[in-house]
Amino acid sequence: MLDRLLASPRYGERWGRHWLDLARYADSSGFHNDLDRPYAWRYRDYVIKSFNDDTPYSRFVAEQIAGDELEGAGETGLVATGFGRNGPSNEDNMGNDKEQYRLDELDDVISTTSMVFLGLTVGCARCHDHKHDPITAEDYYRLLAIFNCTEKLGVPKEGKATGANETKQVQALVETSSKIRPTHLLRRGSLANKGPEVQPGVPAVLAGIAPTYPTPAPTERSTGRRRALAEWISNPANPLTYRVLANRIWQHHFGQGLVATPSDFGINGARPTHPELLDFLAARLIADGGRIKPLHKLIMLSATYQQSSRSHPRGLEVDPQNSLLWRMNPRRMEAEILRDSLLAVSGQLNLEMGGKGIKPRMRPELLPASQRNKWPTIVQEGPDHWRRSVYIYVKRQLLLPVLELFDSPTTTDTCAVRTASVLPTQALVLMNDEFVEDQAGYLASRALREAGNEAASAIGRLHALALSAPPSPQRLREALAFVNDREKVYSTEQSAAHPARQRALTDLAHVLMNSSEFLHIE
Repeated sequence: MLDRLLASPRYGERWGRHWLDLARYADSSGFHNDLDRPYAWRYRDYVIKSFNDDTPYSRFVAEQIAGDELEGAGETGLVATGFGRNGPSNEDNMGNDKEQYRLDELDDVISTTSMVFLGLTVGCARCHDHKHDPITAEDYYRLLAIFNCTEKLGVPKEGKATGANETKQVQALVETSSKIRPTHLLRRGSLANKGPEVQPGVPAVLAGIAPTYPTPAPTERSTGRRRALAEWISNPANPLTYRVLANRIWQHHFGQGLVATPSDFGINGARPTHPELLDFLAARLIADGGRIKPLHKLIMLSATYQQSSRSHPRGLEVDPQNSLLWRMNPRRMEAEILRDSLLAVSGQLNLEMGGKGIKPRMRPELLPASQRNKWPTIVQEGPDHWRRSVYIYVKRQLLLPVLELFDSPTTTDTCAVRTASVLPTQALVLMNDEFVEDQAGYLASRALREAGNEAASAIGRLHALALSAPPSPQRLREALAFVNDREKVYSTEQSAAHPARQRALTDLAHVLMNSSEFLHIE
């Protein structure tokens, strides 16, 4: 079963979503005007494909940091460098100080790169030495020297589509020449207070295997510095990288990492609960060539992963926080998985992969006529809108409410751990949203179609589809009573288009979709 699931195209869509959180992916630029980014989706598709292909982590890192500098990377490498372009930007309103704006944008690149790949908050050293970790301001500016020659470009590429030529574009962070831009330490981060010039480098505390930076020929198209950084990050002799990755994989299987602050392994971060286990998992990653799928299989075949979620008094007495992993922690489904599950059980999930983001129905009152909130007015959704939620167009100023309410990230910054809120508005959306009501109707129709019109059989199928288990005898009796009562109400307004039984079963389906059992993984 694990081999089948890991080989499924759905795997990349599920685990690629976790990486998109880290990469602060969105389809618009944010800030006041929130301009559209018409080609950002190509980075999203790159991530999904990379996970499905089980691309070695060293290659995955190198493509995103220095894809334009890699031999044979081609268009894939350019698309991958969108990692550095995903953050919010304000090019249409950057003010008069373009150089300060450029450095602010590179600060986002440095901060995100260090947190995502190294679990370090290097960005805190932009204005002064880090207040807690052994990272100096000079360390920060040595990293800036690596990225300082990059440009944010939309690079045209000629491709073929339906037999005709069309111009495609990618959102890339690349270099176009080997000319070195001098980098100075800026005291307090101010351009007006330049300090000495610095050379490219990595934090001194990690420089036991410091990278070597090439001296490029004038005819070359890049400095090669980012490639050297990527090779250093993914070097097997740099175990921090693989600890960070192993911890992220553990986190998404168990709900919390062995280090509870997965993007901060510094002094302010949490201590690992099981340091030897973390080292073991990192070593396995390295031994498997940085491929993630074997580590999934190792974890999921373990006795630890297969623990029941049931509690018992002795465990609660000894370890109430479950730090020792004596049981499975029940978790609520993430926002996208909740929406996808509603579509899956109703039989309406469209499994088409890739391409431009979809724009599902949104309430008209959320769509004022402004530059920022352009969104199509949709009266009735259909299969084109019912693709997996990873393909929903992410507009920073206008997140889809059903996702935003269930804690999808804002995409302003890298997101390592999503909030797990409990709000009354979540219940109100599940009870009243047109999308949920529609899917409840499709679920009821599916149950009748697959089990027949007999009430008990249809109710049993409804439970099996929504909750992956048949109803207990008591629940079956309660559900029959509920359906019979609703049928009596609807029989007074009988119509051929909406028979009373189907309407009653739709109400029951809506109840099940609102249940704790449906919303939580146990």
